[in-house]
Amino acid sequence: MSVVRVGLDAVSGRAAALDETSRIVASYRGTGSAARLLDALLAKVDAEAVDRVVAILPEPVPTGSRIGILRIGGATALPPLAGWPVEMSTALAGPVATVRGGHEYDGTASAPLDLPAVAEFARRCVGNVRAVAVSGVHGLENPDHEQQAATLLAEVLGPDVPVRKGSETEAIGLLERENTAVLDASLAEFTRTRIEELGTAVRKHNPKAELYLVRGDGTVLPELAAQRHATACLGAARAALLHGAARLAGVPAAVVVDATGSQTVVGTTHGGLLPESGAHREFGGIRIGWRLPRLTVLDREGSLPAAVARARYGHDDLPVVLIGDRPLPDAIRPPDADLAAAVGAATAEAAGSVDRIFWQGAGGREDSAARARQLARDAAIRAGADPRTLRETPVKEALMTYVPVPAARLQATAVGPILEPVAP
Repeated sequence: MSVVRVGLDAVSGRAAALDETSRIVASYRGTGSAARLLDALLAKVDAEAVDRVVAILPEPVPTGSRIGILRIGGATALPPLAGWPVEMSTALAGPVATVRGGHEYDGTASAPLDLPAVAEFARRCVGNVRAVAVSGVHGLENPDHEQQAATLLAEVLGPDVPVRKGSETEAIGLLERENTAVLDASLAEFTRTRIEELGTAVRKHNPKAELYLVRGDGTVLPELAAQRHATACLGAARAALLHGAARLAGVPAAVVVDATGSQTVVGTTHGGLLPESGAHREFGGIRIGWRLPRLTVLDREGSLPAAVARARYGHDDLPVVLIGDRPLPDAIRPPDADLAAAVGAATAEAAGSVDRIFWQGAGGREDSAARARQLARDAAIRAGADPRTLRETPVKEALMTYVPVPAARLQATAVGPILEPVAP
């Protein structure tokens, strides 16, 4: 039996089923939830052939459950929720505490974790919050204190109060990691409910089919991981459209022009990735740890050739794929362009990235670069990638001359096709 992959675009109301050669074998255009789109599409396809469903869900609104916020270390830094809109911080924040602990650039503890203070914070949260966010200074370099605190919180609050950790987001800044953990915690209940509903719909058709969600860079998160990281999927529809447009055009890399709405958006897909802009994504006016892809947004009268030239960034041979009705000479207009995001979802790959400060100790740069590459590969495999077919980006390095130990900021990404299920 040939395998079928399903992409659901619940933002635009599109669904597509693709065979192993990425050829569209069925499609559906309509309205309703992702589960409704799935039901309608699978009326045209043998559900037993579906081994994977990849979905784009509408973005949540920046509200959620009341949560507890615990910071470890960083007493002299800006406090938790600094810069948040008052109405949001008032609505979401339950008990907030900063306790002694945290780490240095090289991962050594800057102070012992104050476990009695963590226990006191946990008792204040009992009956008052639906989730907790924990973030520690240099938690990426050493997540041990975050994990100890999370374990203690779970013991006091029980399994029904989820804990989100700042070290689960690959971002250098403490505030960005903390903001991401807070928002993921506040949306935990809402996110779990709607993904579980979609998972139930998938397994109703085929108990063996796997469910993934599209992230903001167009790669995927497995079902359970997506439940933990609602903010990771912000921007998924745009990212999937860029990847899907290139795949519909039959090219591995392209400048993609999306001129379907009141604005025209120009972006680049290359090697299964969207180049990053360096800017942090915002959600409800709050800066979080995820980074925005490099896009140019124009009004309908903006200069399209100039935006395309900018998107190429020296890759002058990149083809241009056009979705929409604006005139653009020599651009590829793929068939079924309105299905681009659904196709991008169905064909999405899995990726892992690292962006953190590495202490360059006895092993020097080569050792830290190797660790960065391995961490990126491990993250990609956790996201569902097949370790045998991973591709890696070159490691980017920026020396940290203002810290008291030899250190550098290293960025690395690994990406590849999703691991195929084992045949019975």
